[in-house]
Order: sequence, then C-alpha cells, then structure tokens
Amino acid sequence: MNRGGTIKIYWEKVSLSDLSNIEDAYFYAIFRGRNLLYIGIAYHQNVSNEIRQTLNRFSEDRRGLYLCLGYIDKEETTYGRITQQIIKDVECALINALQPPYNTQCTNSYTGRSGLEIYNRGCIRGKIKTLKHG
Repeated sequence: MNRGGTIKIYWEKVSLSDLSNIEDAYFYAIFRGRNLLYIGIAYHQNVSNEIRQTLNRFSEDRRGLYLCLGYIDKEETTYGRITQQIIKDVECALINALQPPYNTQCTNSYTGRSGLEIYNRGCIRGKIKTLKHG
C-alpha cells in the first residue's frame, strides 16, 4: 500500500499562443471561462504537442479557452523524489475531486495513494485529500 504525503502545485495561466514557448510542466488544465474542462499530465512529454493533441481530440472551438500549467513545488513536497507513479496518483486525485467533464478516467473513484494531500494555488486553488484505505 502506498503511504500518503504532501504535494504542493502552483498553477500558472498561459495562452494558447504561448504553447511553443513551453518547455516543461508536470500537469496542465484546460479552462473555458471559469469552467475547468480537462486535467492532463505533461511530465516527461513535449508539453506543446501533448496539449495540442488533447485539444484536437475535443474538436472544441478554441475561442475562450485558456491553459494553466501545474508545477510541483519540490521544496514544499514531502516526497524525496517525484516519480511517474506519484504524478499519475496526483492527476487521478485531481480529476476525481474536481470532475472535469472531458476527463474519462478517475471520475468515479480514486484507488491510488491513500492519505495524499494536494495543495493547489494559482488557477486551481484549494486542498484535496485522498481517503485512507483499509
């Protein structure tokens, strides 16, 4: 069983036109107005390509859409090393708690890392805490 810990994420708003300038991020979120539409992982991927592919899958009118990139504050995180599994657990916990309509996985339940606390600031705010299993 995975033990919990604390992750702090800073979400920064970026425009679609700035995608080519983005080099690295852990997560991304797509919004229309105040409505969160989608949360995805950008960790160890070409962020620009990943976001463009996601937008193409939606076939949505891109007017009014904006992006937020999520960066983990490693100084404020209790994990010694950020692994791909931790990133996936955080993504799933965010999706389960926030219920973005374009995400299809993790919407009904979260069975990942128990006791995970995610503190968000910036575009996404607030604390998310996963339940302890068992």
